Amino acid sequence: MKTVSEQEVVDALTADAIISAHLYPGRRISYSRREAYWQNRARYTGPAFRRSTIIKAVDALVAKGILIEHDRRPAGKRGIQSSYLPNPMLVTFEMPKLNRKRGETIILRDKNGDMLAYKDTPQTRDSRYVLEKVNDVLKKTRFTVEGEGVVTDGQWTRIEDRVFSTSATAMHRVFNQGVWTSGGRFYAGFWQTMRGRHRHTILIDGERTEEVDYDYLHARIIYAWAKKKLVGDPYIIEGFPRNVAKRAFFIIVNAEGYLAAKGAVANYLEKKGLDRKLAAKLIAVMKARHALVEKYFHSGIGLELQNLDAKMAEYVLREMTVRRGVPCLPIHDSFIVPAGQVKNLVRTMKAAYEKFVGRSNSGVCSVKSVATSDSTKSETWLLDSPHLHNPPSTTPTEVKYRTSVPGDSVLQNQEPHTSKSVSSLSFETESSLVVERKEVSKAEELGVKRRPMPEFMRKAMEDRQKAWKQDEARKQITREIRQRGSQLMHGEKDGSAVVQTV
Repeated sequence: MKTVSEQEVVDALTADAIISAHLYPGRRISYSRREAYWQNRARYTGPAFRRSTIIKAVDALVAKGILIEHDRRPAGKRGIQSSYLPNPMLVTFEMPKLNRKRGETIILRDKNGDMLAYKDTPQTRDSRYVLEKVNDVLKKTRFTVEGEGVVTDGQWTRIEDRVFSTSATAMHRVFNQGVWTSGGRFYAGFWQTMRGRHRHTILIDGERTEEVDYDYLHARIIYAWAKKKLVGDPYIIEGFPRNVAKRAFFIIVNAEGYLAAKGAVANYLEKKGLDRKLAAKLIAVMKARHALVEKYFHSGIGLELQNLDAKMAEYVLREMTVRRGVPCLPIHDSFIVPAGQVKNLVRTMKAAYEKFVGRSNSGVCSVKSVATSDSTKSETWLLDSPHLHNPPSTTPTEVKYRTSVPGDSVLQNQEPHTSKSVSSLSFETESSLVVERKEVSKAEELGVKRRPMPEFMRKAMEDRQKAWKQDEARKQITREIRQRGSQLMHGEKDGSAVVQTV
């Protein structure tokens, strides 16, 4: 290609075609040939990806046989996009090593799902700042996946039919409907492509992890809006399996209108092997179970609920990752952290709930059980948290993510050490299992790992200390001037006059 920009586009399309040939053989890739489409995406794709460079690159790759079966559509009104098929022979090439450039992290889409150009506001700048700090921490963190059925090939990991790269940690946020009050969730992390039952295999810097989620979050929010109390499990509906009722609850709440809700529930029931005609009955039973909040059903508030849980997620990431430096992986209404940070995460999640929803209780958050894939509700959190060490594989340990070292960040979470040598952690499960663990109080005996403080946190600390010293120096000068002025006006404390000599 003649220019650097054109070559950059060719390289990107070629890498994408090779990956697609490996992971999704036979699947076509579509692209737009409309000028307006690429103009709106300029903020997100960068200056190299323009209509002219895209069309030139695609045509060149088609001419070389790298892309085949090119269905070229004329530019015009919105409709079926042009598409091509990666040459199946591309599977003979090794999967390319990705070197992703971080682009725009705050994405705004219209009602049709197309990206929109927008002007920055204080809100977008703050959200971008937080997300970029989070991405910086995750980029410097080592993620691995270990467990039965995990196959690793270079940078790629496969579990059953899911293939991902643990280096894909840079997230972005997507807002919908062309407004900042709709959607806003975090996307693109590799852990979000994994099935829930496999996420416990993630290791953070070699340490095992735990996932903590909000119980019945959207149901709780709806009841809080209605100023009513949610009693019991909202997804237990007579005559239907719980997992079916849970999914139907979200469908009914998110749908815009009864007919849309009925059609969507019918399609879901059919997918689960149930009779489509049960959709009306399921909606009626669901409304009867939640008569106190019936007005919110098929009201189209799904994206509004997502916006609220996204604000809660941002709060959690701001506290856990930006302030404390703890790698925290969000999955909408749940979070994955090193096992030693569960106590801090639960405390932060409760604070987020109280800030954006209302008063919380002990049942707001729960730790997902690896053994049963059910929720394990924590009743007591009595453990301290020194930095991550290698805990027993059967019991979660509460440890601080970073121990205090000279020159370390003042933003880290520091808690008083306990003199107790034995601490217990009680879990409420179906078998009423109670686990007790002896904890050694000395950090040296725990095999503490001292991690270097992230550079951006060290700089922030230094800037903060420098600003504080300058402020204190100004205050001291002001105090001395006021004291001298007072002495000149009123004399010394012993009543003697102040005499100035020239």
